[in-house]
This record gives sequence, structure tokens and C-alpha cells, in this order.
Amino acid sequence: MYVRGTPTGKGAPLTGAGREPPTVSVGRPVPVTACHRPYNRGEMTADVAPVDAWILTGMSGAGKSTAARALEAAGVDVVDNLGVDLLAGWAAPGRARPAAAVVDARQGEAIAGLIPPDGVRVLYLTAPDPVLLRRLAESTRPHPCGDAGGPAAAVRREHELLTGLRAAADTVIDTGELSPAELGRRVVALLAPPEGAAPLRLLISSFGYKFGPQAEADWVADVRFLRNPFWDPELRPRTGLDEAVRDYVLADPHTDELCERLGELLSWASAHYASNGRRHLHVAVGCTGGRHRSVVVAEELGRRLRSENLDVTVRHRDVGKPDPR
Repeated sequence: MYVRGTPTGKGAPLTGAGREPPTVSVGRPVPVTACHRPYNRGEMTADVAPVDAWILTGMSGAGKSTAARALEAAGVDVVDNLGVDLLAGWAAPGRARPAAAVVDARQGEAIAGLIPPDGVRVLYLTAPDPVLLRRLAESTRPHPCGDAGGPAAAVRREHELLTGLRAAADTVIDTGELSPAELGRRVVALLAPPEGAAPLRLLISSFGYKFGPQAEADWVADVRFLRNPFWDPELRPRTGLDEAVRDYVLADPHTDELCERLGELLSWASAHYASNGRRHLHVAVGCTGGRHRSVVVAEELGRRLRSENLDVTVRHRDVGKPDPR
């Protein structure tokens, strides 16, 4: 069912303080950033049913309509443009199937102070500004912040309005390089997993800092302290998917210790996330160019965690890109 709501109501101001991210130390410090919400919205305990209510939000042009159509086709009850003053009633427990409410900048100033109701998770869709501007130029829909000025000004104003929801998001998906079909599969797997699916799906991705951060990651591990195959002329043109590069990176004793400690931490955290009703965790592993060290570590973490019967997917964002150095 795809229902259109009304843009009414005002939200409450954001309150609360953030928490310090955990770190893992192996030889030299290895930062591991956990993206926490800036306030407590009522985490579920193990004896509570899994979350089945989501707010679908994000930037205009990031694919919210595509995501909503995919969710509706998967049997999710979707409400479009639900007023913020109606969210609490909509989120009341007892529904027979998963539900998603599209709440975005069409609500105007009311969206700026919105605190999601207890028990409701937030999926935030975004993309790099040049991608958003290109998609908006191809769209016939007026931008909800169009009165801010030109397209660039409208995008900036929308970023400002959605700052609170972006900070509160449980999952962020960067759709800049996703096809509509891939975006649909991602959101359906997150909000409406098939019967019998593992309680938590773990995504481990590699990326290169030179191509920008991995915006949708929950945790980020920086592995630039490991020995770099880039400086070996024979290994430079290869990637971490090649055996020679893999052997080179794994020969660094810090690599094994890093993977051992990270693997133990992720195994422990995954069990607690799953008991708390969470279905998806994204851990990003970054090196300079995203072609060598991060790829090897991501693959090795995936191998170790699969041996513990965790549902793990490994993706490599930048492995096919030329190193800009």
C-alpha cells in the first residue's frame, strides 16, 4: 500500500550528547570509528520484536521514490510525505508487516527539529552534490527548497534542513554509483529481508581516502599504517585481489594482528547488534587508493567472519579506479 500523507506539523529540537568512538590499537594506533546517534531514541532489548518501522528520508535526487517503489513491491507498507505530527501515531506497534514513511524536506522547517519516535529506525539516502544537481536537472519535479535560489542553493538548504535526520540515521546509503535496480535490492534487503534470513547482514567494504570517505559506513577502519604494495613497482599495477599483493600485505605481522582483533570485535558486536533488532552493519576499510591494503584486509575479514557462520558480503568501491598519485 502506497499512501500519500500531508506536510503538516512541527518537530522537537534535537537533544542529547554524542558518544566517543571506540578505537582498536595494534602496534601503531588503528582508528575504528563507530557512527553513533547523537541522542538515545530508545534502543530495543533482546526480548522485543525486531524493528519493522522505518523513516525513509534523504536528499532530493538521491532515489527515495525508487526506494519506495521497490519496498512497496516487496510488501512493505509505504506512506509518502507523512506529516511529522502524524509520525508518533503511525509508529505505534502492532502492524502485520514492515512499514516505511517517506519524510523529507517537503515538510519545510518542521523537518529540521524532528526526533524519530522510539522504535523507529532511519534510512537516509544521499549522493554527491554534482550527482544530485545532474539528477535534479533531469527531473520535472520542483525542488522542495527551490525558493532558496538556484539549484545549488536549493541543495545547500536541503542539507541544512536534514542535518538532524542525517545524524540520527541508522543506515546511510550513497546512491551516487548505484543503478535503480541495485538501490531497490539494497533497501529491500535492509527493510524486508526474506523469511529465514540471517538476523544480521554484515557488509565489509574497501575504499580509498583519495576518492572520498565511505559515507554510508557504520564503522571505519583506517589501515594506512600497514606496509604499502604501491611502492613496489611490480605490485603497483595489481590489486589486493591478486595473490602476490595479498601475500605481500599479509606478510606484515601487523596485518594478522589487525584482522584478528577486528574480527573478534566484529563477531562480538554483531551478536549484540542482532539481539538489539539490527539487521545490517557496514564496516568500511580504507587505505590511500583503495586498491591494495584495504582490499586485502576486507577480504581477509570476510573470510574469517564467514568461518563463524556470519552472513558477510565484501565489496570494493575503488579497486577498479586508477591511483591519482
